[in-house]
Amino acid sequence: MPVIADVIQSLDTIKAIHKAKNDDYAFDSNPFFNFDVQQYVMELFNDPRDKVFASLLGLKLARLANLLNQNTKPKNESIEDTFIDFATYVLLHKADRKRRNNERQPLSATSIEKANNA
Repeated sequence: MPVIADVIQSLDTIKAIHKAKNDDYAFDSNPFFNFDVQQYVMELFNDPRDKVFASLLGLKLARLANLLNQNTKPKNESIEDTFIDFATYVLLHKADRKRRNNERQPLSATSIEKANNA
């Protein structure tokens, strides 16, 4: 069977990235730690849209816990970057909830007229 060198090279790259990222996101004793945390955090919310943000926050929270608890140096983004990402996701979630709440407001006669004339 012929081997395609580019495929093998890509698989080796995937292996190296997986190893490095897994070290940042999971404990040796549980390579699925980040997914466990994400699932738990997502289950705290009912709204599917909130679950999207909860998933992102859960992932960052799991990464932060892993890095801080193991006192290891990140192989990818810094701990500071993780804090920034976490804060950004929280603010995006806040803005998204505000947008969704505004869209749920009853339409006024003026807004209906503007929509019809657009």
